[in-house]
Amino acid sequence: MALPDYLQITQGTAIVWGESGATGVTAICSLNNLANGAAQQGASVDLGANFEDEYVAILAIETGTAPTAGLTFDLYFGWSHDNTNWPAKMTGSNGSYTLGTSDANLRQIGPIVVSLIATADANTLLIQQSAIIRPRGRYVAPLVDNNSAQAIRNQTTASDNKSRVYLIPRRLVIND
Repeated sequence: MALPDYLQITQGTAIVWGESGATGVTAICSLNNLANGAAQQGASVDLGANFEDEYVAILAIETGTAPTAGLTFDLYFGWSHDNTNWPAKMTGSNGSYTLGTSDANLRQIGPIVVSLIATADANTLLIQQSAIIRPRGRYVAPLVDNNSAQAIRNQTTASDNKSRVYLIPRRLVIND
């Protein structure tokens, strides 16, 4: 039996959460003007019956008023096996998220996937280094928690807001 010549990692088609109607957005997560101390959950996406083993997660936030340097925008993912039962009081629908006393609900969802560290720059697109994650269910929805001391940029049209959550499949290909 011949062994493969090499293994290769390829990138699949990205799932992109953002404002409805914004360029490149494939699922809704309305981050426009998300207040400090508030969180937003996005609409669920079906990864399919045969989803990938790994995904790359990226959080991009467009600042408005300069956030406090060193504070964070935190990204979580909620996973569901049936698109009905969600952890941490998530719903699988785009909408505001109740953090609970001392962020109690966030403790049920699991670890932070990406913590974007803010710089004190106004009207800037901040992008944190990506993280490689493994899915925990067929359905996924993002949750963004703003802890930056300022609201995310408020734009006049949704297509101008560049705040996004990206989830990109990583495929291992065996080449003979």
